[in-house]
Amino acid sequence: MTTAKEVIECLQKYDENEEIAVAIWSEVDVLERAKEREIAITREQAKSIIDLIHRKQDASLGISWDTIDCYLDELEP
Repeated sequence: MTTAKEVIECLQKYDENEEIAVAIWSEVDVLERAKEREIAITREQAKSIIDLIHRKQDASLGISWDTIDCYLDELEP
């Protein structure tokens, strides 16, 4: 799993004036989306979803709310 600390370390390799594009999704995003959809999940489940998204992301498709919804749907009985 990638932590904010690891991202900060990675960003320090760039020139501070270099233009970059960054999208950050966190376990809080997953928890809030689950709450909106009335799906009860734990913080550990949210962390697990973020880890799966990070490891399995497809740069051609990107990460969206639909991505998070798909993983939340897999948790529902």
